[in-house]
Amino acid sequence: MTPRTRDAARPGASAACPTRLTALALALALAGACSRSSSAPADAGGDAAVAASFDEGAIARAEDTRRAKDVPPEVRTSHDAAARRRSARALARIADAESVDGLSAHLADDDPETVAWAAYGLGYACKGREDATVRSLSARAVSLPVARAAPPAGARGALELDPRAAIARAIGRCAGPLSEQVLIALLRAPLAPAGEAAKSSGWIDPSLLGLGDLATRRKQLGADAMTALLDAAGDRAAPRDLAFYALGRAEPGDAFSPRVAEVARRALERPGPARIHAIRALGRAGTAIPKEVAPDLAGVVTDAKGFDEGERAEAARALGTLGDAGQAAIAGAVSELTPDAKDPIAIASLAGAPFNVLYTLLGQLGEEAPKRAEASLGVLASLKPPAEPKPGFARRLAEIRCSAALALARGAYDADILRKCDAESSEASQRARLTSLLRRPLTRDRLTAFRAFAKSDHLRVREDAVDALASHPEVGDAAAGLIADALTSKRAGLVATAAEMLHAHPERAMVLAESERRAALDPKAPPPTSTPAQELAPAVAKALSAAIAEPWPEDRFETRIALVEAAASVRHPQAKEIATLACGDPNPVLRERAQKALRTLGAPVTACEAPGRDVKPAAELGATLAKPTKVVFTTDSGELTLVLEPELSPVTATRLTSLVRSGFYKGVVVHRVVPGFVVQLGDPEGDGFGGSGTSLRCETSPVAFDRLDVGMALAGRDTGSSQLFVTLSRVPHLDGEYARVGRAEGDWASVAQGDVVTDARVFE
Repeated sequence: MTPRTRDAARPGASAACPTRLTALALALALAGACSRSSSAPADAGGDAAVAASFDEGAIARAEDTRRAKDVPPEVRTSHDAAARRRSARALARIADAESVDGLSAHLADDDPETVAWAAYGLGYACKGREDATVRSLSARAVSLPVARAAPPAGARGALELDPRAAIARAIGRCAGPLSEQVLIALLRAPLAPAGEAAKSSGWIDPSLLGLGDLATRRKQLGADAMTALLDAAGDRAAPRDLAFYALGRAEPGDAFSPRVAEVARRALERPGPARIHAIRALGRAGTAIPKEVAPDLAGVVTDAKGFDEGERAEAARALGTLGDAGQAAIAGAVSELTPDAKDPIAIASLAGAPFNVLYTLLGQLGEEAPKRAEASLGVLASLKPPAEPKPGFARRLAEIRCSAALALARGAYDADILRKCDAESSEASQRARLTSLLRRPLTRDRLTAFRAFAKSDHLRVREDAVDALASHPEVGDAAAGLIADALTSKRAGLVATAAEMLHAHPERAMVLAESERRAALDPKAPPPTSTPAQELAPAVAKALSAAIAEPWPEDRFETRIALVEAAASVRHPQAKEIATLACGDPNPVLRERAQKALRTLGAPVTACEAPGRDVKPAAELGATLAKPTKVVFTTDSGELTLVLEPELSPVTATRLTSLVRSGFYKGVVVHRVVPGFVVQLGDPEGDGFGGSGTSLRCETSPVAFDRLDVGMALAGRDTGSSQLFVTLSRVPHLDGEYARVGRAEGDWASVAQGDVVTDARVFE
């Protein structure tokens, strides 16, 4: 692949302010006159003859160590556009309070890429200053030049850094009181000179993305926004399918559901990257009108020629939210997709992407599967391979059999059909039987069986059992013992799951206080009260102490955070000590959660400040990849390729390449697959909580995640390590939230959860 390229020359100075400010300026009554302020004079920023005017290494270190003060302020006024872009990129990735002044200065720049980085950073640094930030971004939107050259088809990298998209999305991410109003104004009244077609101004798609980001954060939009989105999506002359990003993220309610369903149905006839969002929007609308929508979604699920596997799986997930109407539609779809038990070709197709569609569909069946589905479920529950299958195919068939058997068992965890779906020691069998067990109260023999699953040899089965304690209070005092057992494990994910349970439900680990027990044996003691005193079970207290003392690798962020929060929730003796220690951690997510824990404990803490210069920069700085590098994984699904691109994420791309060379990925399991969304791998423990042992800070960018893009998986800001994901569709809600590291090649849609990477190689 050709490396990403920067603009060959810096655009000329922006045109004078538009004389027609449109409804945007009028609606907001923006302060200040329209101006073309700039922090730097015009220059030939893209001219190779211009010598570099900045220390790239110094800025890279400042960015990586999150020290805005170390980004030289004089770079903001450099005549070299590359210098200003690099400064804006560093400050955008730091995105703290100290970055705001620099980002604001860069926002006034004439260089489009610099403006895009600045807007992106302000969108993340606006907490506590949402209103002022949105006004600043809106003013810059008004003053942007009207015309902008479109990037070539298929272009990537710097050409994608559109200042309009960055500004609109920053407004949406701020989610301030003015955000929705501004984005509606941009959508309905774009800045365009009199007589010019509004849609040529370039603000329509950016504002649709901004509204989608806003809906992602708020989960709902106002009536004006919903109307504007529906007008854009339903325009028969030029429908904007990107509107379905927001419509698929906002609850439409009874008032808008019929119209959302109407425009989404029409969009199903238009193949394209946004169609999966129309399917999602149709599903949301269906919660209000399930009988009207369920047949449309079922038609998508069963139409293998008209829709891809991701779209069909998305429709299957949507059916699972539609109650009885959805269940009836699922039963019909299962019948259509069930292969003939005597057709070896049809059965063999389940080795590929069709497996993910059928498996997703089966996962949406409720506790009482419709009678109509029973015959097909019976076929699936006894499905056999036509010949000796490869391990990956055998595992897929076991998952299908056990999912079908689970539906037929109707909560009887020991049903014969469920026991026979696979070897009882297998993960597929145990997960299905545990799910069935949890559908009824855990008492008597069911409690005994549950306790056995909580000690399973399969890590994720144990985690599911511990997690289930939240919804099964009838387990009673037995819960404390199960939590204590999990906390004493050396498996980071299991410890995190138990600690999260303690944090959310401390009562599950509480027992009658020793003083109450003594009083109960003392005939002279007063009668017990209706609310006897309780205390943390001694076994849990001891296990929590041991987990706190464990030297967890630095990249086990979820485990470390969960232990801090659990200790605070149960008032563990070490709670204040470990929260105070975490308050000074280099990681911002850990500091934020530690601050909340300290406040829970009553400590007078106003903020957890970032540490000083003792933060070490990434070892890769100064020795990063010079060009895109190809990586090939050999898996149960065949060979799959990644092309790691260092232009926007040099440290991350270099780290991943080094891990491949070291053999780290050999034997790693694909621990997460969401058809139509992502494939995720890179955790040696296989449950999504682990990593390489060393953390990575984020190299996020204001660029899109399209189908088959590669990103760095995170559990919050600056929590990367070795887990990566490959997108299976256009996923705008991931844009800017994760570092995009490159692109993927091959049939990633056929990958299934549980597939194993048997080999990984780097090709120079």
